[in-house]
Amino acid sequence: MPRTTHLKAGHKAIQQYHAALNVYSGQHVEHEGALETAFQRLLADTARDVKGWTLIPKQSMKVGGRTVIPDGTVRDDFLRRGYWEAKDTHDDLDAEIRKKIDKGYPLGNIIFEDTRQAVLYQGRRERARYDLTNPQKVADLLNDFYDYAEPDIEGFEQAVQEFKDKEAGRP
Repeated sequence: MPRTTHLKAGHKAIQQYHAALNVYSGQHVEHEGALETAFQRLLADTARDVKGWTLIPKQSMKVGGRTVIPDGTVRDDFLRRGYWEAKDTHDDLDAEIRKKIDKGYPLGNIIFEDTRQAVLYQGRRERARYDLTNPQKVADLLNDFYDYAEPDIEGFEQAVQEFKDKEAGRP
């Protein structure tokens, strides 16, 4: 899939993310409830800036017979585009991911992160891991996350574009 998002390591939101984590570190803050606010702001700012999307914190959703509540849901005007789940820096990230998978969390496009590393799932499979201490890797994660469209969404986007082209008289 061609790259459509071009966040760079020096993007203001990425710099602010690392600055916030440095402030928390200087205050010896390590719990998820505080640390997740830095990534939440990063996602909210970049989703809006690069895609015009909105991050909705703690939006519950039904999956099978269960209700799950990702830390964040990223959506456009019509569709959910991806999810985010924060974990504590002292947690075993892989074990926490397994727990969320067992609970039925959506794996179409989701970031699991603990401020040190992120694991991106797309199409129900682990796609990549990213070192969140490296600004370029943060940019890579966000670009990969925002550029992904689940097959149903991709088909919807293509149909919308074909409709627009037809209305505009383009073949």
